[in-house]
Formats: sequence, C-alpha cells, structure tokens
Amino acid sequence: MTARQAAERLEREPCTIRKWAQRYQARVLGRAGRETVFDFADLATIEWCIWASREVPATAEDRDELRAARRAATA
Repeated sequence: MTARQAAERLEREPCTIRKWAQRYQARVLGRAGRETVFDFADLATIEWCIWASREVPATAEDRDELRAARRAATA
C-alpha cells in the first residue's frame, strides 16, 4: 500500500506515514510507479504502538511477532 493509501486508512497525513516508514524501517514491498509500496500490516502495527504509547519494535520481524502475540491473546 502506498503512503497515500495508508494515510487514508489510518486517518493520517501521507508525510506522517512516510516519516514512520523512514524512522522505523517499515517493510517495503516494492514500487508502484514513483511511489513506494509498504506492508500495510507493518504500518498499522507502528501506528498502534504509537497510539498505545508503546515502544515501537525495532524491526519488521519483531513487529510481526507482536502482531501474532496480539492475535493469540484475543483468540
């Protein structure tokens, strides 16, 4: 998902999404024309950590583990 698309879904500005992607090394899936395509699940996890005042895990793999743990806790 591009920064613009993610911004619409997360109700943020595209520049905020791009800054998070840079700061937290969000998983990049490729390019769509001139825009970078990010893993939306990774961006959503970053957004949740910020919203919940939690430390954002350093790597995308760590964020994958956090998502899996959250799913297991709610199941």
